[in-house]
Amino acid sequence: MKLTRRELAAALASGVAAAQTESPGPPAPQPSTPQRELEAAQEHNRSAAAALAGVAVPMAAEPAFEFKA
Repeated sequence: MKLTRRELAAALASGVAAAQTESPGPPAPQPSTPQRELEAAQEHNRSAAAALAGVAVPMAAEPAFEFKA
């Protein structure tokens, strides 16, 4: 398939325009009360802790220094 530079530019421009017109999904609802904000933060921490727990870190990755008080 042979395309001229102008045809290629037009095809790319239409693809970029189509990608820009797609709207993202609705924004996530924001917690409105301090209690809901706290619950959302705790849930975020739980999910982050669960994700980190699934990663094995070898002992060689530990820092080579000691903390002394």
